[in-house]
Amino acid sequence: MSQIRNVTRADRAMASSGATGLRYPSDISERERTNHYVQFFINQQSSANVNYPSGYYSSEPSGTTSDNSTVTVDRAPTRRLAGHITLYMPNQLQVSHKANYGEAEMGFAIAAGMAAVKGMQDMNMNNFASKLAQGASTVGEAAKSGLVSLAEQAGLSGAEAAYDISRGKTTNNRTEMKFEGIDRRSFNFTFRLLPSSASEAENIRNIVTLFRLHSMPEIDGTDSTGRTLIAPSTFDIEYTPGQQLHRISTCVLEAVDVKFGGERTQFYEDDHPVETELTLSFKELEIITRERVAQGY
Repeated sequence: MSQIRNVTRADRAMASSGATGLRYPSDISERERTNHYVQFFINQQSSANVNYPSGYYSSEPSGTTSDNSTVTVDRAPTRRLAGHITLYMPNQLQVSHKANYGEAEMGFAIAAGMAAVKGMQDMNMNNFASKLAQGASTVGEAAKSGLVSLAEQAGLSGAEAAYDISRGKTTNNRTEMKFEGIDRRSFNFTFRLLPSSASEAENIRNIVTLFRLHSMPEIDGTDSTGRTLIAPSTFDIEYTPGQQLHRISTCVLEAVDVKFGGERTQFYEDDHPVETELTLSFKELEIITRERVAQGY
């Protein structure tokens, strides 16, 4: 493969650093205080225009595959970059699962009909007859309420309120909780990057650029109209050591927020900022089910 001219400085830094990739702080994993860290592996689409020299891609498989995965559509193939980004463990790690429930309204006729069917299934004819009679009465009430509702819709404002006031009662909607699905998990990481040397400042610059670069799409060079975009890279995130922590499935990088300078913008003599705050927002491609939680996700 030939190297395209628009390979960025950050990519060259990643390629030249070999399998270790980019990292902050520079002594991470070498001292006891830095032996816990988080690693970001980048999976670039195989059809991307920016092709790198031999050895830039890893032989490891990219992305998460499992029989229990909820991803049903095969995505475009990707290749994992050989280098990865290693950053110190943030002050806090968080994982949350959200199950969505909705309130479904049970109408008069449905509720009465289900009660009558249940009485018949129980083979209790007296109970069935009682439920059936109750259902008939309920359907009668439903018919009256339906006429009032139609009057309201026809422009007789206040018909429903007048009906309820005359009865001294109000209709119970009889809603039931219904499971509707689960949200995909999101993960946010914030890092304060304060260089202790010129080389570390350049490393921070390359780390920020690499995240920004792979969070964005690129124009498909095979499309003469220039209107087709190749999807951004995906990311695999790993905690080290992470035996007691949750695993994270393959993610997309939804947002990259960068703040320079701390409380006020300051620079070194070589124009590198004295502080860079990097916030990354990831979202998993698949939804996590009970089977995946049992696997450590």
